[in-house]
Amino acid sequence: MFAELNREHFGVETYLPMRNWGFEQGAIKRALAEHGADVLHESFTQIFREYKPTPDYPILTAGFAISYRLNTVIPRIIADRQRKEKAKSAVVNEGMTLEEITNIL
Repeated sequence: MFAELNREHFGVETYLPMRNWGFEQGAIKRALAEHGADVLHESFTQIFREYKPTPDYPILTAGFAISYRLNTVIPRIIADRQRKEKAKSAVVNEGMTLEEITNIL
């Protein structure tokens, strides 16, 4: 996934891990167990949108994203999901569905 996203966003063909392949595999496995695949995928998408490559760091590695960026992105994603869930339950409690409100607007 990271090799494809680096190619797509930054035009870099060669992907090299942060420290080594074992470190990145372990970091990914721990992050998957802690946050789940859907939250992790959404966070990586956001991290790639926000990352600005530099000459010293032309690619974004999974190890860097997990070690240094997840702690800022995951809380935003969880808060956004909770906000959406709260709005959805409020709509259900009011008797109108989301589809009905969308049609009105």
